[in-house]
Amino acid sequence: MLLIFFCCFLTLSAYKQQTRENEISDSCGQTYTYIKYRQKVNGYDVSVKFLKDFEAGKLNIITKEAILSFKKDNEELTIVNPCYSDKNYIANGDSVKDALIDYISFKLAENKTFSGNESPFFFFDIDFDGERELIVCLRDGMAYHGHHAYKAYKTKVKNGSYPLSPMQVEPFNALDNYTVFDSINKTISIPLGIGLKMGGWKVYGLTETHSFELKELIKYDWTHTEGIKYEPCDPTVYHYNIIDGVKKLDRIEKCSKDN
Repeated sequence: MLLIFFCCFLTLSAYKQQTRENEISDSCGQTYTYIKYRQKVNGYDVSVKFLKDFEAGKLNIITKEAILSFKKDNEELTIVNPCYSDKNYIANGDSVKDALIDYISFKLAENKTFSGNESPFFFFDIDFDGERELIVCLRDGMAYHGHHAYKAYKTKVKNGSYPLSPMQVEPFNALDNYTVFDSINKTISIPLGIGLKMGGWKVYGLTETHSFELKELIKYDWTHTEGIKYEPCDPTVYHYNIIDGVKKLDRIEKCSKDN
């Protein structure tokens, strides 16, 4: 046990020295807290750093702007996550300190969403092209506690460098806990407004050119449910097909309860 601890300490110390040599400089002389993951992720050694001026106190969740670095051979990818958090780091205690921690693997939920995901980042084929993109979790990024947003990045090789290119068009710039991935039909559904009552769905489908287009718009009409206090009632659902950018009503599903 002592030998394992000593090896981990040497690994973290070597990592900290190497990272500080390549540290992003700033004019304020800020110092950082360093985290390294024991396991490789998609073949990458992954490390994280964030400013030391953050105090965790008794918080159950740490959410902090952090710099994430992914290294593999001569390849290095670096991004900034404004809402980084990791359950295993928090488990180390209340104080913010350098740490060597285990990576939490990503699993798609049974309902094909990111709901329940605790991984701070993962590689996932989000556009069904056979290549896995880097997906970063923005904890509480939906402005609701416990509801996270996600940012997707393409990795590209250019002149020997490996920049991360954010995917900035829908549906990939609107990923969250509710996004549904249908790997069979190659569709991605994102919520159409979230509040006390969801407004519906935008359904994007894969085209022959391997781009994504809005195929269907599903709108929920809750008007008839107003004033119903004790009996649940489903919304009226309007299904629209999107053809050449034109929205056409396809069918209407009436509510299952009488008013």
